[in-house]
Amino acid sequence: MTEQPDPVSPPILVTKLYVPSPRPAASIVPRSRLIERLNEGLERAPGLTLISAPAGFGKTTLVSDWLCQKDEGEGMKDEKSEIHPSAFSLHPSRVAWLSLDDSDNDFTRFLTYFIAALQQLDPKIGQTAQGLLQSPQPPRVETLMTTLVNDISSSFANARCVFVLDDYHFIEAKVIDEALTFLLDHLPPPPGGLQLIIATRDDPHLPLARLRVQGRLTELRAADLRFTTAEAAQFLNRVMGLHLSADDIAALEQRTEGWIAGLQLAAISMQKHEDTRGFIRSFTGSHRFILDYLTEEILEQQPANIQQFLLHTSVLNRLTGSLCDAVLGKDEGGGLKDEENRSSVILEYLEHANLFIVPLDEKRQWYRYHHLFADLLRQRLHQNQPEQAPILHRRASDWYHQNGFVDEAIEYALHAEHFDRATQLIEGAAEVVWMRGEHTKLRRWLDRLPVEWVYAKPQLCIFYAWSLFVTGRPDVAEQTLQAAEKAIDPNSGAGESSPRQARGQPSGLDRIKLQGRIAATRAFMAFFRGDVSGIVQHARQALEYLPEQDLIWCGTATVTLGDAHIIKGEMAAAHQAQLEALKASRAVGNIYMILTTSLKLALTLRQQGQLQQSIQICRQQMQFANENGLSQTGVVGWLLAIWGEVLAELNDLDEAIQKASEGIELVKRGGDVAMVGWSYLCLTRVLFSREDMAGAEETIREMGHIARETDVPPWVMHLLATWQARIWLAQGKLNVASQWAQEHGLYADRGPALLHEIEINIMLARVLMAQGRLDETIRLLQRSLNAAKAMGRTSRAIECLILQALAFQAGGDADQAITALEKALILAEPGGYVRILVDEGQPLTPLLREAITRDVVPSYAGKILAAFPSADALSPAQSTTTGHVPAGSVPTLQSDLVEPLSERELEVLQLIAAGLTNREIAAKLFLTVNTVKVHAHNIYGKLDAHSRTQAVATAKDLGILPDN
Repeated sequence: MTEQPDPVSPPILVTKLYVPSPRPAASIVPRSRLIERLNEGLERAPGLTLISAPAGFGKTTLVSDWLCQKDEGEGMKDEKSEIHPSAFSLHPSRVAWLSLDDSDNDFTRFLTYFIAALQQLDPKIGQTAQGLLQSPQPPRVETLMTTLVNDISSSFANARCVFVLDDYHFIEAKVIDEALTFLLDHLPPPPGGLQLIIATRDDPHLPLARLRVQGRLTELRAADLRFTTAEAAQFLNRVMGLHLSADDIAALEQRTEGWIAGLQLAAISMQKHEDTRGFIRSFTGSHRFILDYLTEEILEQQPANIQQFLLHTSVLNRLTGSLCDAVLGKDEGGGLKDEENRSSVILEYLEHANLFIVPLDEKRQWYRYHHLFADLLRQRLHQNQPEQAPILHRRASDWYHQNGFVDEAIEYALHAEHFDRATQLIEGAAEVVWMRGEHTKLRRWLDRLPVEWVYAKPQLCIFYAWSLFVTGRPDVAEQTLQAAEKAIDPNSGAGESSPRQARGQPSGLDRIKLQGRIAATRAFMAFFRGDVSGIVQHARQALEYLPEQDLIWCGTATVTLGDAHIIKGEMAAAHQAQLEALKASRAVGNIYMILTTSLKLALTLRQQGQLQQSIQICRQQMQFANENGLSQTGVVGWLLAIWGEVLAELNDLDEAIQKASEGIELVKRGGDVAMVGWSYLCLTRVLFSREDMAGAEETIREMGHIARETDVPPWVMHLLATWQARIWLAQGKLNVASQWAQEHGLYADRGPALLHEIEINIMLARVLMAQGRLDETIRLLQRSLNAAKAMGRTSRAIECLILQALAFQAGGDADQAITALEKALILAEPGGYVRILVDEGQPLTPLLREAITRDVVPSYAGKILAAFPSADALSPAQSTTTGHVPAGSVPTLQSDLVEPLSERELEVLQLIAAGLTNREIAAKLFLTVNTVKVHAHNIYGKLDAHSRTQAVATAKDLGILPDN
């Protein structure tokens, strides 16, 4: 039995979260002018503090010293008052720190560490976002960041938190810039919130100009950070122990332009020179020249064992004793065993010697080199000992793997170009990394492997193909899937397998499972191509091959199959597939998949005529989303749009427009293109029912703009086009609608096969009816009705029957019209449909009155008639030619009504007022007694409170209302 891997969070390298430890007081140069600037940043509205300068200007040191300051006489103010900046040294629970490196360009990894840093302050922060990251198709950035902003707002409502992102220049991923922009745009207001502090060599791609105008940006740059002459004197004489004259200090400060790294390198070199003045005169030029010159000076002053230690450990991003011992080969007997050569002792020596080493924890167990110094050491290593670099990286990989840090082990194996080892490690980690949603990281690893190593591992091929497809390389993705098939079964392709492939060939159940995953990937690719038959073929194959325990892949295949059934209009099959996918999603505990699958189920129920059940799902999932911090996400926007559309069908138009409009705003911020498309369809329908044709057309145009920029599924645009054609008919623009019909008449001569085709056929029938081509209309509607019934699409079947009734009425066949209307009412009544009938307008009202006269579903027909606007439903009754209502009675009556009465209700009321009994009224109007009672109930419900009181006594006497 195959166990489902647990997509737990990866091991966190906690040293990335440490605020660098404070230096001894004797080593600190007071920088009160800069500390004051940082403090001022906290006094503004929550925003960004940007510290941007080239390497060696003391950015990290400044921030860590500021956070760890312990000025005497400064303490915490009252919790409710303004927070004193110096209080952070007393309250580290308000400081989060994240040191970045190149591997953090993977958004999932970045967000995982970002959340981990915040969870040092409050363990509850980010739990929902962590759950969403587990989805095989993680939600959009806005969705994830919305949940995080909500958590930050809750946790830091009354106290400002500081979050430091150090070395942000490593970040090149646009998606991370977008995430931080979203965070900055939605930070909670004072007194709480979060102040983001970014230390970087280059300006980040964030809205700096806008933040500057808003007064939410504090900036420190190289000109601010460079040492003044006074600060240089403090550093050189007090900290570094030199005894330089004021002239020497001024000369050195001028030559280095206050560049702190240059001053430190110069000071270390001068400690070994007696003629310091001559030394100062000896170097001039650029920072790079000074660096090269001084680094050589410093290294040559060190003992041989220290030089080797510095060069060989420069390959490490972080240093600790046992890791350095492993990299230097001391655990293999390659180094001296005496105490002075232990790496932990050397690390302590380097710190005391001010040799550009930064402690990362208070226990002084973890360190890192100053980035600038590390770069210079690596350059020297590659120049002088290039053969050593792969060996050192391989040893680092082994140490990290043995200590449970697989990501770092993979990175060092790749640096070593030890591809056999790297492939083995990636293959072992790929499943869990994929399930955590770290697709970018996995793709980056696979990009760095030679293609033959990837192609030898079918599991890696599958993950790689998926990533290639979603990043716009479908041809390479298909080629990679074919390589996976060949690796599973070398006989499936031309040529013989290589020894590497032969060693990696799976067997038995693993082979079948891999074939299932290949099929699931192909089904996913077919969906975006619009290849419905391909979706069904591959999804079914996937479900046949995949073991039940492979929940994520089974769920993915089942959801995709359900989508195919929806596109084909096969509602019963879609319903079943969605239930199975929902079961798998719940078993995995994937919040995002639970929400999206539930909403697809709600859409299916809507098509099947189960409107109340659809609303119930929306209500339940709204509560589920609220409980999991997702109330302001794109998927909830889609939920609200669906909910609003169903409410519109039930004639709750005010609530419908509120929900649909709110949904659109949310889904635009964070929904995928399919969600966006569905939501715009929902809003268009709501606006149409509200007779807001201008708003509906604007919605369609806006979706058209979106479609030009993204790959919107083609059926979405087809459905929107049918709404546009219907709007043209409602506006009397028959010529434009006829042109549309001519362009889209490709389904008129056959039964529709796909979701959008039946809508197009129904719209074509509307145009044909408007053109007076009634026989063609009726034939096309019958084919569409047959298809709708076969698909289980109750909503479309009702619409076809209504249009048939109108076509028969237009042709003078009253009996056929009532028969078709009766079938429509019988289908519509259990679901409570209203607007599907009312939206047809005044032409339907005579048929509804006739249905009531003939006792055809009279109660429901009366309810629908009452839902019509008064201009549609009452105009015949107000005509002087009707002969049913005495002149002057209708205006007096209408003033007492909450809703207008239908023509039949006016007739019944007139006879009630004349004192006739139910039986007498029934005989006079050719109705049943029960129908009379239904009309009386409707009349009573439409009277205002005063008129009801006056009517109750008479109504009871006539047996219309029960005594209670």
